[in-house]
Amino acid sequence: MRSFITKNPVLVFILLTLGYQFVVVGVVKAMLPAGGHMHDDATAHMVFRLRAFGPLVFAMLLTWYLEKGAGLRRLFGSFFHWKAGAQWYLLAFSWKFLFTYVGITALVFLGFAEWPGWLVRSLREDGLAGWMPLIQNLPFIVGIALVEETAWMKFSVTRLQEKYSALRSCLTVGFAWGLWYLPMLLINEGVPDGYPWPVFLLSMICLTILLGWTYNMTRSGTILLIMQIVSNCAFFIIPVLPAWWNLDATYVNSFVAVNFVSAITLVLVYGWRELGTGPRATWSESHEEDREELGELHPSRA
Repeated sequence: MRSFITKNPVLVFILLTLGYQFVVVGVVKAMLPAGGHMHDDATAHMVFRLRAFGPLVFAMLLTWYLEKGAGLRRLFGSFFHWKAGAQWYLLAFSWKFLFTYVGITALVFLGFAEWPGWLVRSLREDGLAGWMPLIQNLPFIVGIALVEETAWMKFSVTRLQEKYSALRSCLTVGFAWGLWYLPMLLINEGVPDGYPWPVFLLSMICLTILLGWTYNMTRSGTILLIMQIVSNCAFFIIPVLPAWWNLDATYVNSFVAVNFVSAITLVLVYGWRELGTGPRATWSESHEEDREELGELHPSRA
């Protein structure tokens, strides 16, 4: 058993995580009456929310099993690598808004849709009350971002990049990450209503390529954490989700189209093997080597 896990830690992580997710979502679905919704049942809602931390739990357990405390320090160590150029923080805070507004602008320019506004109606009209859903969910959003960047990016992508190209690693993890949301999409709980699941899956793969490139360039978990927090907040602010448009997915699909073009561009410019200007990030490189390598490759950021 240990030999199999040592050789295939990411495969074991994916199987455990997806299995757990499907089981928990199935249990929650069984708890609800026919036609009922999760938010109508406090117990079901609590169980459903706790399942979100499954990937982090499995990543930590597998890391402890294989490497004990040294592995856990490595798992979380990248969050202390915050010294990156200002351009990376600008990207982290703006990327989701930039991609979305570019997609909307293209729709309007081509005559496929009208401008939906910069902000959702409640933010424009309700003042502070309109921001309350985002404010109330912010602690959970930050927690989920920590889970996702630790489990899917640091634990999974960097381990796969030990053996495989950056593109193959990101495609594998992005596909599995997208499948993690599949049971929620199928029961219309925990994900935006009307989001076509093939488009959502493509979006997750493209997101993983973007995050993989960013991490290969910076070795900074802090940058990735901000990117994911912004990603989870942006659609509380920008009126593109299908629920705002009678389940018409045109606007959100335009964001995914820009995300897809971005992923293709990154691969073409930076190469499928390293997806960066230097060697791709791997699990085995120590934190000191990370800093030295980053300083050698990007002296201006050291």
